[in-house]
Amino acid sequence: MDYRKDYYAVLGIEPSADPEEIKAAYRAMARRYHPDANPSPEASTRFQEAQEAYDVLSEPGQRRAYDRLREREGLKQPPALVIKPVPSHQALPVMDEEQLLYVMVEISPSPTLQAKRLAFNLGLVVDRSTSMQGIRLQRVKDATNYIIDFLDQSDVFSLVTFNDRAEVVIPAQPQLDKTLAKSRVSTVRSSGGTEILQGLLAGLGEVDRWRSPAMVNHLILLTDGQTYGGEKECLQEAENAAQRQVSITTMGIGQDWNDKLLDEIARRSGGRSTYIDSAAKVTSVFRECVHSLATVAARGLRLAVRPADAIRLQGAFQVAPYLQSLPTREDSMPLGMINAEQVCAVVLEFLVAPQLTGRVSVASLELSADIPSVGQQSVMLRQGVEIELVPGLEAVDPVPPSIVNALGKLAIFRMQEKTMDDLDRGEIEHASQRLETMATRLLNVGENELAKAALLEAGRLARTGHLSPEGRKRIRYGTRSLSMLPKEISHD
Repeated sequence: MDYRKDYYAVLGIEPSADPEEIKAAYRAMARRYHPDANPSPEASTRFQEAQEAYDVLSEPGQRRAYDRLREREGLKQPPALVIKPVPSHQALPVMDEEQLLYVMVEISPSPTLQAKRLAFNLGLVVDRSTSMQGIRLQRVKDATNYIIDFLDQSDVFSLVTFNDRAEVVIPAQPQLDKTLAKSRVSTVRSSGGTEILQGLLAGLGEVDRWRSPAMVNHLILLTDGQTYGGEKECLQEAENAAQRQVSITTMGIGQDWNDKLLDEIARRSGGRSTYIDSAAKVTSVFRECVHSLATVAARGLRLAVRPADAIRLQGAFQVAPYLQSLPTREDSMPLGMINAEQVCAVVLEFLVAPQLTGRVSVASLELSADIPSVGQQSVMLRQGVEIELVPGLEAVDPVPPSIVNALGKLAIFRMQEKTMDDLDRGEIEHASQRLETMATRLLNVGENELAKAALLEAGRLARTGHLSPEGRKRIRYGTRSLSMLPKEISHD
């Protein structure tokens, strides 16, 4: 046995679990990760880890010895994350047709987790094509200098610029000479076209030189234009980066960049995409990004939802710290990272089959994550969700306010997504009507400026058949930012 490994976390069970709970957790992992059923390299590793954990914990003598060793070495720790499912109703009436049930899953760092600032392995990849010339490039240089000043001597930093080729301006290195680094930043000039793949490859190459599980391995990619080819390769590189525990923040400045591409690069890597509507905001966006990275509590979060036989998962949406649709057909849903001050919340939309009665299992939830501040990798937490189906029940319990709030903002977000789908299909009238309805709902939740933008674009769409590039991005990223604030989530 290796007493340094947390076998309870591997199986996603509490240290107090009885033999039946240990066996059930092992069987669930074995079914999911057995090489015959799951060909991915990660699955083989997880299967071996589960087998090792079960061999120790299922044998009473070995389990006692393992527990004593971990206690002696001070390795017994409470869970670093807390997962709390909140159903929209604890009880529903028995019905002759399917009925809807929402479950909000709140994920937060444990109050006992002592998060610490990890060393950065940070790569910055900046577009220096002709369209960046002038105030945009100057503001990016200023923001880069802010990051340089923020760094500690233990941090690793690299700077790559790109147009139709990439140039390593500052190679990845710790103990950065800040004066020399800033002088190199000042030499960057704009010219040429835009090939994001070239910058992405060079930037990831620099981050990979110092990549370590004990560091925050992250890439920031900023562009203001459409890329010339290489989109599929960019997405594949983002997926590969996620497997190496390198996340990517994408930033688009101005109106002419490909929001779908940057969104997907960020999503596949476990990062986040950001819209910068003014060059004056670049430094503040960079500041927010590095301060968030400095307080990372968990990264590589993935949520697997296993509905019970009579339950169907119809939709899944992340609602905090920002809004996004989640893939329900994949084995697990990527949730990126959270810092010590954040809560991650997901809304799951289930359909409950007719004629069910009694205590019913809705789903089993499996959350996996890395907790770098305490050296925990591939931590697994499991939580079941159950409700009562009661014959003749006339009044159901009220929906918790946190779910009501989330569903209201989620409705606006989904309306925006349907508007963009209508536009892609050429259904201009439907898209315009949706924007008008969305504007009304935005006014109802106090988002007056975003409501005005939606009304303005609805009129433009009706007249011209097109959204303005600026209006499209304001609506797309504005609705995504309608996430619940931490104070709106209950932790009772």
